[in-house]
Amino acid sequence: MKGLIIVGSAKMGSHTNALAHYLKGHFKDQSFEAEIFDLAEQPIHQLDVSGVSKPSEVYKNNLKMLQTKAREADFFVLGTPNYHGSYSGILKNALDHLTMDDFKMKPVGLIGNSGGIVSAEPLSHLRLIVRSLLGIAVPTQIATHDTDYNKLDDATYYLDNEEFQLRARLFVEQIIAFANNSPYEHLK
Repeated sequence: MKGLIIVGSAKMGSHTNALAHYLKGHFKDQSFEAEIFDLAEQPIHQLDVSGVSKPSEVYKNNLKMLQTKAREADFFVLGTPNYHGSYSGILKNALDHLTMDDFKMKPVGLIGNSGGIVSAEPLSHLRLIVRSLLGIAVPTQIATHDTDYNKLDDATYYLDNEEFQLRARLFVEQIIAFANNSPYEHLK
């Protein structure tokens, strides 16, 4: 089984990216493959059904890669920073490029980070989107704050909060349990 972690932060080396890498390690420990698609590192063009915009080949290739990985995924993790009390626009744009067929009856984990006031509101908003895409959002979610992280010597962030480290294990276990049991396989 393999999953796709979509990081919706516009900042390279974000806290959301650090949490995605932390979770990827936990999936690996459980013999599950989880690939990270960071929208800051691999930007895609804005959805334009009119065809007026002319996206670069890099953006088009990144989008094609995202769509391919989404179709192959058995589960998802959607990660976002808290942008004005909701999830990021670049994550919304990425989801607009995907379809219900990509998410239908697949488990989806929700993670977020706040720099200011800690808020789970972006994850509540994403929960509605996941339902609209026919995905199944797992009950446990992770909403961290910048203060839950520290930096390594190379300035990369790492999760340094024991409570969230325990929550991350539960989060991964729920996604894996759902993916393994696949109670809605017949509905896909």
